[in-house]
Amino acid sequence: MKIGAKITGIAILPIVLTVAVALGVALYQADVLKTFFGREIEEQAKSESQKIAQDVYLMCRSAQESVQLTMNHNLSVAADVLKHSGPVSFGSERVAWTAVNQLDHKAETITLPKMMVGAKWLGQNRSPRVVSPVVDEVKRLVGGSVTIFQRMDDKGDMLRVCTNVGNADGSRAIGTYIPAVNPDGKPNPVISALLRGNSYQGRAYVVNAWYVTAYEPIWNTGRKKVVGALYVGVKEENLESLRKGIMDIVVGKSGYVYVLGGTGEQQGRYIISKDGKRDGENIWNSLDADGHPFIQTIIKKALALKKGPTDTIPVDFMRYAWENPGETSPRYKSVAITYFEPWDWVIGAGYYENDLADSQKRMAAALNRMATWIMTTAFIMVLLSVPAGYLVARGIRTRVDSILKSVTDILIVTDIHQRIILLSLSAEKIFGIPLKKVAHHPIDALIGTNKLPEEIKSVLAQQKSGMRFEFEIAPAGSEQRHIMQGRTSVIQARGGRTLGMITIIHDITSEKEIDRMKSEFISTAAHELSTPLASIIGYSELLLSDGTNSPDVQKDALSYINRKSWALSKIVDDLLDLSRIEAGRSIPVDKKPCDINEIIRQAVVYGQKISIRHTFDLELSDQPGTLVADSGKLEQVMENLLSNAVKYYPDGGPVRISSTRLVDAWQVCVEDRGLGIAPEHVERIFDKFYRVDASNTAIEGTGLGMCIVKSILEAHGGNIWVESTPGVGTKVFFTVPLGT
Repeated sequence: MKIGAKITGIAILPIVLTVAVALGVALYQADVLKTFFGREIEEQAKSESQKIAQDVYLMCRSAQESVQLTMNHNLSVAADVLKHSGPVSFGSERVAWTAVNQLDHKAETITLPKMMVGAKWLGQNRSPRVVSPVVDEVKRLVGGSVTIFQRMDDKGDMLRVCTNVGNADGSRAIGTYIPAVNPDGKPNPVISALLRGNSYQGRAYVVNAWYVTAYEPIWNTGRKKVVGALYVGVKEENLESLRKGIMDIVVGKSGYVYVLGGTGEQQGRYIISKDGKRDGENIWNSLDADGHPFIQTIIKKALALKKGPTDTIPVDFMRYAWENPGETSPRYKSVAITYFEPWDWVIGAGYYENDLADSQKRMAAALNRMATWIMTTAFIMVLLSVPAGYLVARGIRTRVDSILKSVTDILIVTDIHQRIILLSLSAEKIFGIPLKKVAHHPIDALIGTNKLPEEIKSVLAQQKSGMRFEFEIAPAGSEQRHIMQGRTSVIQARGGRTLGMITIIHDITSEKEIDRMKSEFISTAAHELSTPLASIIGYSELLLSDGTNSPDVQKDALSYINRKSWALSKIVDDLLDLSRIEAGRSIPVDKKPCDINEIIRQAVVYGQKISIRHTFDLELSDQPGTLVADSGKLEQVMENLLSNAVKYYPDGGPVRISSTRLVDAWQVCVEDRGLGIAPEHVERIFDKFYRVDASNTAIEGTGLGMCIVKSILEAHGGNIWVESTPGVGTKVFFTVPLGT
């Protein structure tokens, strides 16, 4: 062989070998990364379903507490109506009843003395068209269902003698009774509480459905014996806003949330199904594609959940195969399960695992494309030898750099000796050191910059996947410290041999800040709700007291209760609007022709009611203020802006409101001369839960107002912005299109 050929061969051989090795490593790494990111996608889906299940639990708890407060209030009203109707007594004449046990539906004939309220017998009225005393008056006042019970015997069975609870045929359910002992031999909790002389609040079975209820005992004249009971309640299925909220939740791409009964008569029965189409259907004995009774397993898992020492809501998971009608093969479904014990609800947030396939396919396609380019490049390198080697190397490096630049998190890849192999661009920026200076150097090269804590070295030394750690760091050139969270994953060969570690570090400073803001919001919202509630309770107790109150006192008290009730209603409306925003839905608007100047004038009336220390100067356009918009929502915007102007202008003074007609929109400006807002706060006042620090001024608010205002204006196609100078004042501008 000629020397030239040998030299050529010697020159080409190292390149070919190098290319072969590099190609093998690249393909292997692509496979490892494909597996790693595939797992990450699955874990993210699992985490999302868990959070959704916990959020639905919190929705149920909030609704339960709210409805129970209403029931307790309704019971107080019912007791007052009964008291003013006259004393409860029993006549000498006895009447016959066909008493039907509401649980096992067994009937028996009994006779009981007539139950009298005042001098009037309650009767035996079954017709809803004929008025029944007391119960219909209470329903007229507060709504819901009302019942007066008469004690049947020494056991304490309670017979409905006067009620507006309906049977399946629509008639009043008089003659049905609550047994003191349930069919399973256990004492009925409602009767047990009443016979002890206590009231009962909570969930109870009423005739033919589950209700949220409140009961209190009716005593004989000497209060020595319980002779009956007074009841108010509302059906669980009537909590329409909660049901709709749950049915509107989408898990992943096509998953959904459902609710099953946990125990007793409703065990395994759909309480809330997908789109409500299977509500009431009992699926206890349903089998999955493998023939397993998966519903029974789900409910058993839910009932076995135990709350820990913290307020964390426990969640379990289940995976099963399911084949829908019309499908040719089963698909695997994963579900996050939790249990809301007060209502005996088993909550499931499920999704089909193949819904993740699109993301996994896109990720795999990207990695496959990268591998294809590497193979093509290797072939070209072999063909073009040394000259092409340089070009190919540069091309490969460009592609690797593109990947590293596109990774927003900090990514560090190390070998088994903790030597640095790769750094993402974000890692180079935050550590202030380029990869070329630390490549193939121990991790100490980063630790030595005094930027990365020593603890990461100990984490990497353990060579385990899933290790998590947190630390604080000041990025290069910055004094502000960031909170970082790291997660490790082991890179393994096919035989299980460890090749290195991938460490992904994510900046969670904003998440921590959001958590803090949410905590502050919960505390603030609780205060904003409890303060008017306390006032309402206080004034209502004043009105209910036995003492005589003058008409002026009564009027002032009722006026105060009315104002505070509207304040509570506004907070609840804000929370409902927030729930729509959180769910990614725009706030609904009902656009009709209206007058922007009239809306401003109405809002000024509101402003004059909330503050006597401020004047409201109007500079309205002379042109007709007509536009097509939701006048109620725009009035909500104006009231919020005027409320803010009053709050952040504590010394009082003029608030200027102006309107200007633009080419295709109206522009409104609300200007005050109050505290003003610092530039760093102006950028964030439209964030959810964000409140300008008012610790020194005790300014109230939930931090939702400006977020909701912005959403309302965006729903109209408008815009809003703020101009403010600390100590000088604030101008808030917004525009609303004229509409058609």
